[in-house]
Amino acid sequence: MGLTQLQRLELNKRTDKILHAPSNAPAGGQQLEIAFAADLSGSIDELNQSIKDAVTSLKSHDRIFQNVRSNLVYWGNGKIVLRVTPMSFIQMGKAFEGIGELYVENGDKPPYFEDLCEYFKLYGARCRCIFLFLNETYEEFEQQQFRVKDTEKAKENLNPFLKHRLLIITKDKMVTGSELFMKLITN
Repeated sequence: MGLTQLQRLELNKRTDKILHAPSNAPAGGQQLEIAFAADLSGSIDELNQSIKDAVTSLKSHDRIFQNVRSNLVYWGNGKIVLRVTPMSFIQMGKAFEGIGELYVENGDKPPYFEDLCEYFKLYGARCRCIFLFLNETYEEFEQQQFRVKDTEKAKENLNPFLKHRLLIITKDKMVTGSELFMKLITN
């Protein structure tokens, strides 16, 4: 799949907006840390290409991404695993090596969004920007009620900071955590 040129531009603009939001100010002298979360319920090759394109786009967009701590979060089959993964490693296409035990197409344990948010709230608090890559269109994601089983738990886990740091990237659209939070409130 990969990202189109227009999606790359949108990614860069939205990332700048996330990183420069007043609610997302860096702690004194702290190194920038970001996370790429991958939904493993779809095609690994498409995810790999999309994340590679995102990394390439970010690194060419701004020098701040030349020295950044990046994490890859594998989300699938009811499990969430985090690996510290350099962006150069992602660009070489080796980010998805050794994750066979997590990847089960149409696995028996559905990946619920609120579980991923809870994980980030507990273990990803240092990440100033979190990119969630999904192998579906926005319409499909919306038809699944955003993969939310417990709306109140999802809203609780998005607050206070995660909704300002999250960018959800589907095949055809990008949505911030704040936009999704508002959808959850109105539904």
